[in-house]
Amino acid sequence: MAFREKIAWAAFITTVIAWGGYFAVVVSQSGQTSHSAYLFWLFIAATGAQAVLMAAAAIIWSIRAPGEANAKPDERDRAVAQRATGIAYLVIILALVGVIVWLHFGLHGRNTVFALIGVFMLAEAARFGAQAIGYRSAA
Repeated sequence: MAFREKIAWAAFITTVIAWGGYFAVVVSQSGQTSHSAYLFWLFIAATGAQAVLMAAAAIIWSIRAPGEANAKPDERDRAVAQRATGIAYLVIILALVGVIVWLHFGLHGRNTVFALIGVFMLAEAARFGAQAIGYRSAA
């Protein structure tokens, strides 16, 4: 498995774990009328956890294969990234339309912010997943 493929899989897995956990808590507390500062700090923790896990994965794999880590992206890398970005763009547009429709059917207040954060995290997960799968299918 190539360095960029490993990074794509690590990014996908850490996104799903960190943000899946975050939104599990957000959804479990969605019935409450007031959201505590706890959710803000949980957001910071999810961001930090993903950053630390990704940095650790990049450092470990860079040490194991420094030549691959320092290599410039080739045509295949650019094509995989471009396809993944296109998929993520479609996901973000459809999810934003979903949030707009949801606004007309009862979404309000701070839950709108959580929905929008969810849109962006879903799009990032789609991009990372599409990159990882793109490397697998292009191999």
